[in-house]
Amino acid sequence: MVRFPVFIFCLLPFLSLGQELDYGPMRKLPATISSAYEDVLPMLSPDGKTLFFSRAASPENSGGKFAGTDVWISHFDETLRDWGKPQNEKIFNDKGTNAVIGINENGDEVYLLNTTGTKRAQGIYRSVKRNESWSDPTLIEIPGLNTEDFLGAYVSPDLKAIIFSMNGEESRGNEDLYISLKSAKGEWSKPRNLGSTINTNGFEIAPFLTPDKRRLYFSSNGHPGYGNSDIFYSDRLYESWEVWSAPKNLGLKINSPAFESFFSIYYDTVAYFSSSRGQQFSDIYSVSVFPLKEATEEDYYQYLSNDEVKRVSGVIFDPVLYFEPGVSDITEDQRKNLQKINDGLYAKKDIKMRIIASKSGNGSLETYQKRLLNILDYLKNAGIEGNRIIFSVEQSESLVAGKELVRFRFYR
Repeated sequence: MVRFPVFIFCLLPFLSLGQELDYGPMRKLPATISSAYEDVLPMLSPDGKTLFFSRAASPENSGGKFAGTDVWISHFDETLRDWGKPQNEKIFNDKGTNAVIGINENGDEVYLLNTTGTKRAQGIYRSVKRNESWSDPTLIEIPGLNTEDFLGAYVSPDLKAIIFSMNGEESRGNEDLYISLKSAKGEWSKPRNLGSTINTNGFEIAPFLTPDKRRLYFSSNGHPGYGNSDIFYSDRLYESWEVWSAPKNLGLKINSPAFESFFSIYYDTVAYFSSSRGQQFSDIYSVSVFPLKEATEEDYYQYLSNDEVKRVSGVIFDPVLYFEPGVSDITEDQRKNLQKINDGLYAKKDIKMRIIASKSGNGSLETYQKRLLNILDYLKNAGIEGNRIIFSVEQSESLVAGKELVRFRFYR
């Protein structure tokens, strides 16, 4: 059965997107943190004074050198103006894989990943800090987790969303990214796939969601990059968890031919990430962050020009359909044009389309919705997958010869 995304028929005068960022020189954290072992998953407390991270292959870990990972904690030393010597907190660690994957807004509650091959209870745990001591981690019930393979996660600071990296029922290749949301009753939903804009035939891992839950950072070897794994970001569109902007590579200021992962950003001023550049194991780096400009729709969708579309498709068609005001049915000429679009782009799976219905005056929103649904039905029956299509209705006073427009824009 073909699955189609949720289509958002909202009235949008413009598309609001996130801010573009630039990065300063990177700095490897002190040798006590960026050690001779594998140091990954840096997570900063809300007050900026505590750094949690995970370490593998260390003989000081709870399970020894050849077991899983331990949670290590470093506190900022005001005298040295740098991170102090870390300790692996015993209450968070056992012989399995342990990692802090989320901290609440007050800094007194953490979510932890704990997976082993020997325990029945595996998955996501919660610990609360009281009187400077952390409680024993308790298991969080989340249906549909695959804890037999690689499992990664990030919990938003409001503790209402978890992004998972795992091999699930809907995975396209290796690990895909999934979303689980907490209901008003406090129950977590079964994780659902974020869709083909984010997920590829490769792996998508190490998710990090900004506090407003608008921008997602992640690592992938399936999107075009510079090395074994690059860090990308994508913005969530139209309040949907299945509709995302085209992922953008963070560039050579962050990525390299090595393995980059576990990017996290704080207050839009500092970011942390792990990289294996120049060595066997990953180290933890920090980098300053500088806002550039407010991003535009063009920045995110990477629209193809009309000439590029013609060259890729090999077919000449009109990227605009013209409707009489109040009419939603598709005419025979419009069907012929839609068939040309299908003929040219059916096999070009990397090309996606955004279809925008222009609403003029006081016309009924239902009319524009029906237009888009009729177009969807035609393209679906012709063979274009629904996950390659995004719809919107936008206010516009422009008419062409008394007719309203439905525009097609194509992007990778």
